[in-house]
Amino acid sequence: MDVFKKLFNFYLDSSIHIGLSVYALTYCTLMLFGLPYDEAVLYFTFYGTIVTYNFIKYGSSAKQYFFVTTKYMKIIQYVSFVCFVLTVYYAYQLQLQTLLVAVGLSLLSSLYIIPFLPNRKNFRTLAGFKISIVALCWTGVTVVIPLVNANAFVMETTVLLTCLQRFILILILMIPFEISDLSYDEEALGTLPQRIGIKRTKQIAYVWIVLFLVLEYAIRSTISTAFYMTVGVSIVLFASIWYSGIKKSKYFTSFWVESIPIVWFLLLVFV
Repeated sequence: MDVFKKLFNFYLDSSIHIGLSVYALTYCTLMLFGLPYDEAVLYFTFYGTIVTYNFIKYGSSAKQYFFVTTKYMKIIQYVSFVCFVLTVYYAYQLQLQTLLVAVGLSLLSSLYIIPFLPNRKNFRTLAGFKISIVALCWTGVTVVIPLVNANAFVMETTVLLTCLQRFILILILMIPFEISDLSYDEEALGTLPQRIGIKRTKQIAYVWIVLFLVLEYAIRSTISTAFYMTVGVSIVLFASIWYSGIKKSKYFTSFWVESIPIVWFLLLVFV
């Protein structure tokens, strides 16, 4: 059991689970738009997410963003390096316009921890910006990139509503993390729980969940099987917000909450 726990913790700490969540949401986009399986896009987003998240999580504490001293962190660094090589491999299989979008999102993600303004450490230190930049990046990766690579990204209602729905979904998924980290986050971050309290933050999240479901109907314009799957996801989202709390176990946020996109994917595949 101890070995299993260590492996499971490494699975979470090395961002493999979050990579699977992004993979799942990207695959959801392909299925919901009736697009064929796209190996290059799916694995590019999977491996690229692992590299990006490990850079964000550990880069600011590692000397010059690259050098680490502990054995555990070195293993994570090796995993990140392998994933980087695989990201480059699949990047070569993407269309040029897809790569341009990916580069833009990568720069936005990097500025999350790299200083870019006088008197500001990074994007994360801008009050209220943390949750928005994460939602924007996830939307770009899981909706825009697969559609652009399939030449299916057009400025029409379905695509725009899907982007908005995905953006709202990520905002909802971020709430349990913001509540859990309330006692650790610096006041300068200006997170929702810091500004309006836990109770009102949850109330806003419930409104977002309703909007998430309403957008699903607006996108499909019918009560389809996919709509019922979204209802199921909405119920899970509601439960995740309901049970959120300060200093919640990392397994609740880093595993259960981040598993919700995977649940949506599995529902679309098997139900």
